[in-house]
Amino acid sequence: MRAHFSTWFGIFICAAAAAAPAPPAEFDAAMRPFLKEHCTQCHGAQKQKGKLRLDTLGGSLSSAQARETWARVAEKLWLGEMPPEDEPRPSPHATGRVLGWLTAEFARAGHKLTPPAAMELPGGGNRVSHEALFAPGAGAGAPPPATAARLWRISPEIYDEMLRGELGKNARGVTQPFSGLTGEGFKDYAGSFVVDEPATGLLLRNAEAIVASQTRFSIENGKFKPGGNTMRELMALLDIAAPPTDAQIDAGIAKQFRNVLRRDPTAEERARFAAFMRKNIADAGQVTGVRTTLAAVLLLPEAIFRSELGAGEPDAHGRRMLSPRELASALSFALTDAPPKGELQTALDKGTFTASRESAEREVLRMLADPKLAKPRILRFFREYFGYHRAIDVFKDDKENGSHDARVLVEDTDQLVLHVLEQDKDVLRELLTTTKSFVAHKTAAEQKRKRAEALAKFEEEKSKNPEKFKTKTFKPQGREVFLSYGLDDYPDRQPVELPASQRAGILTQPSWLVAFSMNFDNHPITRGKWVRERLLGGTVPDLPITVDAQLPNEPSQTLRQRLEVTRKEYCWQCHSRMNPLGEPFEMFDHFGRFRTTERVQDAAATAANVDKKGKPLGAVFKEVALDTRGAITLTGDKRIEGDTSDPLAMIRKLADSERARQIFVRHAFRYWMGRNETLADAPVLQAADRAYVAGGGSFKAFLVNLLTSDAFLFRVDPARSAASRQTLKTSQP
Repeated sequence: MRAHFSTWFGIFICAAAAAAPAPPAEFDAAMRPFLKEHCTQCHGAQKQKGKLRLDTLGGSLSSAQARETWARVAEKLWLGEMPPEDEPRPSPHATGRVLGWLTAEFARAGHKLTPPAAMELPGGGNRVSHEALFAPGAGAGAPPPATAARLWRISPEIYDEMLRGELGKNARGVTQPFSGLTGEGFKDYAGSFVVDEPATGLLLRNAEAIVASQTRFSIENGKFKPGGNTMRELMALLDIAAPPTDAQIDAGIAKQFRNVLRRDPTAEERARFAAFMRKNIADAGQVTGVRTTLAAVLLLPEAIFRSELGAGEPDAHGRRMLSPRELASALSFALTDAPPKGELQTALDKGTFTASRESAEREVLRMLADPKLAKPRILRFFREYFGYHRAIDVFKDDKENGSHDARVLVEDTDQLVLHVLEQDKDVLRELLTTTKSFVAHKTAAEQKRKRAEALAKFEEEKSKNPEKFKTKTFKPQGREVFLSYGLDDYPDRQPVELPASQRAGILTQPSWLVAFSMNFDNHPITRGKWVRERLLGGTVPDLPITVDAQLPNEPSQTLRQRLEVTRKEYCWQCHSRMNPLGEPFEMFDHFGRFRTTERVQDAAATAANVDKKGKPLGAVFKEVALDTRGAITLTGDKRIEGDTSDPLAMIRKLADSERARQIFVRHAFRYWMGRNETLADAPVLQAADRAYVAGGGSFKAFLVNLLTSDAFLFRVDPARSAASRQTLKTSQP
């Protein structure tokens, strides 16, 4: 089920590839000027960076060497890695024309040129020109947006939610068959998964285990006795002393469809499954035949995939709106991990929920306003966007500092996100700049009580035996989480106000700082990479396999001094995009604690620290003043570029920027659409951004707009998707 979701240049390519091959004259008229303006300065007669020369290339792709060279050029253009960011950038139209010509010429030579696989992954979305997406009138003259029709494999969370319900109750030996994307970024992309052989095997075993729990029975004194979890409609199928009637088979099949798919079977499905059950009973016996048939419902594509194909007659642009059931499921899965239920399912059954923007808006508003409806998908977005939940996976030596309890730190940041969402005002800015924080919010009161009791006991024993306690002091037991926030004790009220000179939002929360650190040190590179990709919408090339990414082991140097090795010309091409953004976070240690100095080994004192026989007595340490300066560069937006004094100044500057807000909108689009944005989605992104701003930074207003947009509501045949947008080839500047 892997599908390709092309980015903005991918749209140009498909359109050009569908056209007639470019005449040879076009190479000299259009291609050679592009190479001269953007490529041959570094890959020409005087200089051949990367051992690549382009000034001698012609328009023929008949040789393998020419195809290999042009394929390298295409890949760099696709990924937006060339020309470099500090060089003049070609327009999307110019790049699209080059890629379109190459695709057509490869096809004419009998070969296929396809975008890199990275274009389909979450990080691939940043390859789309931000300026083109948010330019005034972007997408004008193009068909209205839509998403390619697809089957979207359910997520691990949806599968777990299904098992937590009545269907999986008391089931034994059930194993999670699915996984999400690994690494950074969002975990659930529609085109990134297949149900392979191992997953199929697990699904089969799980179906057998679930049905076994649904159909438990025993024989007592020769009489059939159903198990406690057996449903009435299924119980009638199991008694071997009374073979099931047609009516009982029909009722049992209908019940299982409602259990698994939350709907009644169609007339065709009733007849097909009834015949299937009769055959299974005849071949394998009543109990096995019934169980095999019931298990088959759990293996229907509808139980494993989210169907988003669209229904009805296509409009003038080939778009079909999602059917009522598809739309109801899409809305439910957008906010929850469960299919439609409650009021939404009732409206669907009664026919009052229709395939329309009005129905979608009504239901989204109702679900968002329902305090009893769990909406885990919203918090999960912020977890995956900021990445602070990864703190749980970063090992820390608790012997060094007992305050580290990553799960508590993550739960605190979860609570902060929920608090800001509840206020629903300037949500992104608040998340980036708030000085409020929750500190062990679930256990703070209990921890204080236990510590007070322990202190009272200590004082009582000390008063009884002063001599024994003469040299002893009270040492509280347990992990003192409040130390990570720079507090002296657990707060009495939550959220607590932290010093504005020390904290500013989630990027200074201990959970985020720990998540982007190492076992025993900070990690300015990954912190800077996060800022580059998530707030600035930039890209960082993958680490070349030939590079040994190790910093010098020099305990007498600060981490910033050890990072000087990355300023070598070959390294700095990538590290210039990360280090200046990540180094300011040295204001915090790898436990997320605020600091003004860094502890390093005193080389001279260590060398002198020996006993009378000259035997070393151990390392001697000293405190060195921190350098928290940084810089915002290579953004394409001169309004936000410049030097910064510390991470707080940098964060607050970005939090007030239009670019960071729009990049946030783009990431949210990817999460809820399950695909990367394309240039054709510009109107959707701009409308969602306007809704957010007009609502005073309301995330709810933004989400309602996004979940009622054309990209969410409409589907188009993937084969026709590129052709339907061919006007983009000439309509964009």
